[in-house]
Amino acid sequence: MRIFFLILLLLIAAPVESFVPGTGRSSFDSQSLLINEDDYLGKSVPDISFTDENAKQFKLSDFAGKPLILSVVYYRCYQSCPILNEGLSTALSKVNLRLGKDYNVITVSFDHTENTVLAAQFRKNLEIKMKGEVPPDFEKWIFAVSTERDIKALTGAIGYRFFFSAEDRLFVHPNVYIFLSPDRKITRYLFGLYPSAFDVKIALIESAKGKVGKFPLINTFALACYMYDPNSKGYRLNLPVVFASVGFLLGALTGLIVFLFSRNLKKKKGLIISR
Repeated sequence: MRIFFLILLLLIAAPVESFVPGTGRSSFDSQSLLINEDDYLGKSVPDISFTDENAKQFKLSDFAGKPLILSVVYYRCYQSCPILNEGLSTALSKVNLRLGKDYNVITVSFDHTENTVLAAQFRKNLEIKMKGEVPPDFEKWIFAVSTERDIKALTGAIGYRFFFSAEDRLFVHPNVYIFLSPDRKITRYLFGLYPSAFDVKIALIESAKGKVGKFPLINTFALACYMYDPNSKGYRLNLPVVFASVGFLLGALTGLIVFLFSRNLKKKKGLIISR
């Protein structure tokens, strides 16, 4: 019964169970793993080091100039971690932005005991499972590990907490995507599994706004008309902006009609006077 609750908690946006080591008991705390976004949004993430699945070392600063999506997991996970990346892959395959050109993605393990072999296997499993639902240039999606010190620096900077149950041999952790601006500032958290392509695209545009270049007008309009809802952890229609925009367009259209009607009326009066 206990493992059932663990699995259930892993499948929601932010699991709510913490463990009392050595007791075989769990203490439920609905706030234990929640990320207080207000404490972290706009804050900078340190320039930590990683090692990718090909044993190549790099730093976050190597990805400067583009928005970055962070997926924090552990590779031995057989529950939500694969699903978290499958959901992101599905969403990105439907986004008309190019991986490596317009944005970057790093999946990193929070378990410092994991190695590059596990990272490479996790990538392979994801590619096999998703088949045609991986984004173009999937090879530029980085799967990485890091040292205990750098992982603590990363998770501390983004407010990411996790707990390990020795009895059940699994971690409980938030299911969340973290969006970083080109200068490594946290711009958005998207919680849950299988995010919509729309939410991911808007979050990327939001993260890159003013930093990687101008986007088409439709994207600017989308940013204006959709606002992030912290309650549902997604984007919703910004009705005041929509109504204001519609009002402006109707006002402009009415003004144009009045102008054309007035000009036409003046022409008719001129013709009558000349006669």
